[in-house]
Amino acid sequence: MRVTVLGSGTSFGVPMIGCRCAVCTSSDPRDRRTRSSIHVQVREDFAFLVDTSIDLRQQALANDLRRVDAVFYTHTHSDHVNGLDDLRSFNWLQRGPVHLHSRSDILDDIAMRFAHCFHPPQEGAGVPLITLNPVTGPLTVGGVEVTPVPVKHGILDILGWRFDGFAYVTDASVIPEESMRLLEGVEVLIVNALRHEPHPTHMSVGEALEVARRLRPRQTWFTHICHDLGHAATNAALPPEAQLAHDGLVFDV
Repeated sequence: MRVTVLGSGTSFGVPMIGCRCAVCTSSDPRDRRTRSSIHVQVREDFAFLVDTSIDLRQQALANDLRRVDAVFYTHTHSDHVNGLDDLRSFNWLQRGPVHLHSRSDILDDIAMRFAHCFHPPQEGAGVPLITLNPVTGPLTVGGVEVTPVPVKHGILDILGWRFDGFAYVTDASVIPEESMRLLEGVEVLIVNALRHEPHPTHMSVGEALEVARRLRPRQTWFTHICHDLGHAATNAALPPEAQLAHDGLVFDV
């Protein structure tokens, strides 16, 4: 699997509108963070996203994405779903639907918020062709063993995802013990690390490092990063096996 980090930023993105801090005004392109999402190319004829970031169009153009067969959703906050309409381009490229996978309540919320996709206002309206596929446990999609990983986002119950030996967890404040067991043996982990200071709905760098220490993947990448963390300075202080990701990062699993 070839993983591309499409976006590594928080819901605000980095730079934040109107902010003049050192990170928001940095000339380092790794400090420019669009909203969090990844693209995974499994083989030439199968690829998927985790979440449809609000920045999906510019992410797809920046990374020359040509294929999306499926999307696995973590939750329905706007920075994670509001790019759904841009799946139309992949319908056109592939001449077929994109299949959305998540917990049934998450898919129900998507169906309500994007009702025009299921009940077009007129024939010929430009809407994405999508299918809703509720997930209740491990499944196989495109030859990949997929496991939903329940995590807490403050008071909300959301999902991380494991794909064979790779796992993606974003927006988590707590990973329950039973979910840590689902993540055992991962080779590569992407997990959220908002900032150094504690936050009620997102893990800090220290908390994310503790997750990496317990799971011991060969590589951990941190995502959903706010403007408190400069890329170069933060990574210089982190171990090489646990580093901040950046938009456009590509690695194989």
